[in-house]
Amino acid sequence: MNSKEIVLKQIEEYNNQDIDKCLGYCDDEIEVLLLPNNESLFKGKNILQGHLESSFGTELFEEVEVLEAIALGDYVTTIERKTKISTGEKRTLLIIYLVKGSLIKTMWAARN
Repeated sequence: MNSKEIVLKQIEEYNNQDIDKCLGYCDDEIEVLLLPNNESLFKGKNILQGHLESSFGTELFEEVEVLEAIALGDYVTTIERKTKISTGEKRTLLIIYLVKGSLIKTMWAARN
């Protein structure tokens, strides 16, 4: 699979709320950063797992729709619309993924 396919498959498994398959596309040391200041939201697959477990199967879960995905080598940029299942509330994010060795290593997220 190429970088774009890996990112889209990880998002698909996220939407399926399959934590094991979703995390299977992530590096053990995955880091999620918030733009524009590169603020670290969390680092490590175990912390990501805890974050996902807190919303999977609950009213907090937000389904992701990929509006656009662009790949450039190891980098994939997506524009995603997240919809909270319980309320229908929507928000849009721009996320840049760095994929190395078939695993997502870093994610940079910009949100409004």
